[in-house]
Amino acid sequence: MNYGKIYDDYYSKYYDKAEFFAKRFFIKRQSQNKTYLTVLNEATFFLNDNFICVSNIHTNEDLRKLHRIFCNRYGIYAVNQIQEIFENEIKIGFDKLKISELPKNYNYKLFIKEIALFEALKEISRLLSNYSRLFEMMYKLNDFDDFEIRTQGNLSVEDFPVYKRLKLKLYPEENEINIGLHGVLNSIENLEDKTNFYPLLFVNSKVYDCFMQYQKHIIDFYSDYSYLKKRLEKEKLIHNHKDNDFMKIIYEDMKLISEKNYNEYYINNKLKSLEKSYSVQRENNFNIVFEELL
Repeated sequence: MNYGKIYDDYYSKYYDKAEFFAKRFFIKRQSQNKTYLTVLNEATFFLNDNFICVSNIHTNEDLRKLHRIFCNRYGIYAVNQIQEIFENEIKIGFDKLKISELPKNYNYKLFIKEIALFEALKEISRLLSNYSRLFEMMYKLNDFDDFEIRTQGNLSVEDFPVYKRLKLKLYPEENEINIGLHGVLNSIENLEDKTNFYPLLFVNSKVYDCFMQYQKHIIDFYSDYSYLKKRLEKEKLIHNHKDNDFMKIIYEDMKLISEKNYNEYYINNKLKSLEKSYSVQRENNFNIVFEELL
């Protein structure tokens, strides 16, 4: 059976519906003069608490274990990951479950359908958070013509054509200033920070260099990157970024972690706090590598 097609069809269907719901929800709340952050929180809460948190995958431990196998599919198969994982590991595990342990009239196709819904809503929630600045501009301008919750390759949200259009519309005076200062600022930045390839993340090139040196100490990627980011924030050596944005840069732009690790991160969907990721070894490594910046 073509499980991959079943999953893809359901995923596409649910994603389109959730995206359509989000657009209608934002337009309606904008007409009610609600603040943007209130509406964003309401939309995210609705998607999570009304669907994800009440799904059988979330409430049934056996199904949750099978879902974790699905999340790790890229570390198991090189190609056709969805088809292969559903046809083999997950199917074998599902067939071993007792009917009495499953929801009434539950079957394998319903399980695939539920995973598709779960994954579509999780991605919608992630992008609502990651692209929040874009949706906030749409909301403030009441301009939803180009509303969609989609990625555009490896482009950051600031490089989306719609983002640039809305920013120019919302902050016309800022654009005029930027036009005059753009060349000067670029020249200064190029002179002072030639080796800081990620100026939106690191405050200067020295931080970037130390950050790359620290990579040899990354063993447990989740805990190590948690401590590294939180410590850098504490020392004010990086600009403020949400955990999801930081890990996206680490994976997509800097290519420092594997796709498997990136997918594992999104099971938690956030990094550990500085206290929970602390260890004497991590502290010593950080202090040695970043010594001249502390």
